[in-house]
Amino acid sequence: MKIFRGNDELNPTKFIRPVVTIGNFDGCHLGHQEIFKRVKTHASDIGGTSIVYTFDPHPASVVLYNHDVKLVFTLEEKIEAIKAMGMDTLIITPFTREFADTSPEAFVRDIIADRIGAKGVVVGHDFSFGKGDKGNFMLLRRMAKDLGFFVEKVDEVICDGILVSSSRIRNIIQLGDVGLARRLMAYPYRLPGEVIHGESRGHSLGYPTANIRPSKTLIPAQGVYAAYTHIERQRMPGVVNIGDNPTFGDGDLSIEVHIFDLDKDIYGKNITVEFIDRLRAEVKFPDSSSLIKQIEADCKRAKEILRKDQR
Repeated sequence: MKIFRGNDELNPTKFIRPVVTIGNFDGCHLGHQEIFKRVKTHASDIGGTSIVYTFDPHPASVVLYNHDVKLVFTLEEKIEAIKAMGMDTLIITPFTREFADTSPEAFVRDIIADRIGAKGVVVGHDFSFGKGDKGNFMLLRRMAKDLGFFVEKVDEVICDGILVSSSRIRNIIQLGDVGLARRLMAYPYRLPGEVIHGESRGHSLGYPTANIRPSKTLIPAQGVYAAYTHIERQRMPGVVNIGDNPTFGDGDLSIEVHIFDLDKDIYGKNITVEFIDRLRAEVKFPDSSSLIKQIEADCKRAKEILRKDQR
């Protein structure tokens, strides 16, 4: 997949009969995947190039003046997901306040038509663009007639009775339903981070944990999860606890991973937690022995879930 960063290098001579989709594509969920499929189909039909045009950072973080958008994907994850979908080209445009002031008409004319030379544009059902989000599918279709490209709007995707959207998935993850989020994306939510020193309480309980300093702000709800952890190209099963350790009154939120059968020191390493399913909410136990008994039950159930997941 060829990647362009910004619009300066774009010109129609670099693309063969391009078919383009435009959006943020946070999470590259089932709805996005349907859009990518349509782009690839159209590009294949005309012997052209499939192109994804996206933005970094997320427009809301700029338009809403540094608003913390709790994204599903890092930019690196988005790039890998789009590449995995088999798209030919990815254009990542720096989203600045100056760019935010671009009118919808100027965006279509100057970038989609003149710089890319689009032969077709495919967008989602809720597509909006340009200054103040004043651009929509109707404007795009009207301009397409004069500029010589076709347009298609892809209908919404419903899964488990839910209209799939990035914002809905973010909310679902924050509520802790990582299993549902996985179904809406067709892959698990991942949380990368650095392993840091914690209270070392897990060692004394017989279940050593790695404490993580996450590199995302989108954190699942407090509770215990069945998960895999990626360490140096290994994918290892385990359980994750997110919470403030009420049994011991710690107070501060921590993310602790117990990796089954891990026999090496991973302090300081960057790892990625892959959430599969939520086991339970965080609970305050009367004593350490009660907590240990529950951890044993959590580990047993997590192993069963992860064993089934591998089938």
